[in-house]
Amino acid sequence: MTDRVKLSVFYPYPPEKVWQALTDCRALNIWMMNNDFEPRLGHKFKFESNSLPGITTIIHCEVVELNEPKRLVYTWQDEVKSEPSLVIWILTPVEGGTQLQLRHQPTGYATTVVSGKSFNFGRIGTRADLLFYEQPVPNFNKQMPDLSWPQLATKDELNSLVSYRDSKEEWDYRLNYKLPQALQHDC
Repeated sequence: MTDRVKLSVFYPYPPEKVWQALTDCRALNIWMMNNDFEPRLGHKFKFESNSLPGITTIIHCEVVELNEPKRLVYTWQDEVKSEPSLVIWILTPVEGGTQLQLRHQPTGYATTVVSGKSFNFGRIGTRADLLFYEQPVPNFNKQMPDLSWPQLATKDELNSLVSYRDSKEEWDYRLNYKLPQALQHDC
């Protein structure tokens, strides 16, 4: 399995406090994006981002796994790209705090929902009696185009920009700068 993003960060706080920052919509507003998240299995919610000037991106999500305070998984699908992905948070208590791992499955992975069957191509997570599996889709890694503004972007170029926004650098910034600030201020 190849993750588009895989990060691990230590926080000097107990797992319950880090969990709160991941699951409280007010805390998520501070360090992530505006949202209507609720920590409830099956809850459909949205993140709203204005990270590109003049463009509002809505990211549609659904909580598919919830194991407080250890693991949270939700789907991730923005309005520009039609390919879904998964965001997986894993919290591990360690001496002096919590090790938080983030995995964001590539948008080039299709999710197949299978009820009551077992397959050998990698279990992602569970929701009720449904199993989620990953299947690689070829050629999902594309280079970000060289855009010269004020040139108009094609749909493919805009998709690449959105993909870049959700890249490792964006997650790294949120986990290493924004989330620690939220944790320090009792989010």
